[in-house]
Amino acid sequence: MEIKILNKTPLEMKLEIVGETHTLLNALKSTLLEDEKVTIASYDIKQPDISNPVLYIRTKDMDPIIALSEAANRLGKQCAEFKRKFKKNAEDARKTRNQDTGHR
Repeated sequence: MEIKILNKTPLEMKLEIVGETHTLLNALKSTLLEDEKVTIASYDIKQPDISNPVLYIRTKDMDPIIALSEAANRLGKQCAEFKRKFKKNAEDARKTRNQDTGHR
């Protein structure tokens, strides 16, 4: 993943995230907006098949690099929690299915 900072001020930042799609950008945007110090988080993909997404962040009183870093950390923890719970539920479902069919 390549990230290009297109514009940066003390409270705003615009960056291009090469090769990513709505999947990551929407999750980042939503996670950024959970932070009360983030006033705007949005992204645009001009042409989905050929353009890279551009993420825009504006904060109240926080460096947008820190806001994005913290949001990425929170998102990473949410993904890890999802993965842990999914693995447990999938294993429980496998055990239940095997008990029902007599397999180990």
